[in-house]
Amino acid sequence: MKVRVWDIPTRLFHWSLVAAFAGAFFTSGTEWFLEYHTVFGYIALGLVVFRILWGFAGNRYARFSDFVGGWRRVRDYLRQAATLKPPRYLGHNPAVGWVVLFMLIMTVSLVATGIITYSGEEGRGFWAGLITRDTGIFFREIHDFLAALALAVIVIHVSAALFHDFILKENIILSMVTGTKEDPATWSERVGHMRPVDRPSSLRLVALIFAAILIGLGVRFLPPQERKIRFTGEVSEQVKVVTPKGYTARIKPDPKWKEECSPCHNAFHPTLLPAASWKRIMDGLNNHFGEDVSLDPATRREILDYLVSSSAERSTTEASKKLLASIKKGEVPLKITGIPYWRDKHSEISADVFKRKSVGSEANCLACHPGAAVGSFEDKDVHVPD
Repeated sequence: MKVRVWDIPTRLFHWSLVAAFAGAFFTSGTEWFLEYHTVFGYIALGLVVFRILWGFAGNRYARFSDFVGGWRRVRDYLRQAATLKPPRYLGHNPAVGWVVLFMLIMTVSLVATGIITYSGEEGRGFWAGLITRDTGIFFREIHDFLAALALAVIVIHVSAALFHDFILKENIILSMVTGTKEDPATWSERVGHMRPVDRPSSLRLVALIFAAILIGLGVRFLPPQERKIRFTGEVSEQVKVVTPKGYTARIKPDPKWKEECSPCHNAFHPTLLPAASWKRIMDGLNNHFGEDVSLDPATRREILDYLVSSSAERSTTEASKKLLASIKKGEVPLKITGIPYWRDKHSEISADVFKRKSVGSEANCLACHPGAAVGSFEDKDVHVPD
């Protein structure tokens, strides 16, 4: 006789979490899919929050009280499992109960470290502007470690499912689809009459578990290859900066800045240079790269205030943080194209590309970065014109 064990919400949670983990993995190897990777992380977090609530509100077998027990129960179960004769549970057994808790905690930790990394390194997410770049880099290491740990736990989980299906003949994988299992009497009658030769050998189980481990290692060390996507839209929303009060707000371009700078060249976004550089540039307008572009004091002050308030130190973007980090202490660069990070980032682009009519020079950011005018220099948006 079949017994209804897993309710619909529990089954939907299980397979949705599988899909979220798979989606997060296949979007983790490249900058181009970073937003999708983040979305899958948020989905996983939402699913875990639901599962925690459902662990108290679901049916009998979905509740933590049914499958979470003390270490002694887990130890006794594992000892019996080692003899290939563990007691049967309609719901989760004591060992799997602890694995469920561990995976819930691990998923929350993965998402939390991912959010901190995203905010610190990319300048986006919940805590953009509040997390430093160094903090983001530190938590990236933790995030990567947890991801590898999650993969190991998944391999163990799949191996345990194979053990139950191929040795104990419980069909637990199918039960997470149908929601039903055989009651103890029916299962015992079916399995008890099997001859030893009818049961899969331990060698077959070892082979299947070995295959699961190989797949896990392949997933861990053969990440998806980066795929370049050509940007076809427009970036029109200004990036955010940290205000003197500690809040993040989108930049409001100063009309004088654009009016005075644009006629001679594309007005470089203020987030590309530190405040000291903008002050030095504005103090030397009488000899601005060989030309006298002096302004009246009021206009000069207005533009300088705008540039300083939106400088690289206040920016929340990844580009600004990396440009700043590459400048040696005490140096005050005047040219963005001379900053070490800029040079390194563009090192693989040949000089011929910058000489193209569609580009013109290294200083023409807009040629390849559609969002340059609003301070957006995301890798996924880059398009080098022919």
